[in-house]
Amino acid sequence: MPITADCAFRRVSAAVSSARGPGFVTAAIDPNHLLGRPHQYTSKVTFDDSRVPADQIRGMDKGDVGRGGAIEVFGSPADANARARYIQAVLKSMPPLAEYDYVHGRVLVRVSHYLTPKQAAAYKTAAGELD
Repeated sequence: MPITADCAFRRVSAAVSSARGPGFVTAAIDPNHLLGRPHQYTSKVTFDDSRVPADQIRGMDKGDVGRGGAIEVFGSPADANARARYIQAVLKSMPPLAEYDYVHGRVLVRVSHYLTPKQAAAYKTAAGELD
């Protein structure tokens, strides 16, 4: 059975105990308007991470990657990689919005830049275990 963002979150959060959620994204509430569109994600969840300082996320919308992260699942690894490259290219000129992005197969795990590299590495390890 193909992996979904919800399934991926359950597996990631089992490895990263500070991950809280998930927040389910539907086509009707997707702020990016990408869910289900050609070459875009087929499922998405957002999550909070309890290690992100509360004063850093004050005023952020629920579901903002800065609060913890998001998991997006695509139809192909090429689409997941294209999305990660696009995000990194856009955010390169906006350091305050930077994030960690980890692609494993069809899954893109996006992680808040408020986490330290060591903290974010736990998500990288967990993403590497997704099939």
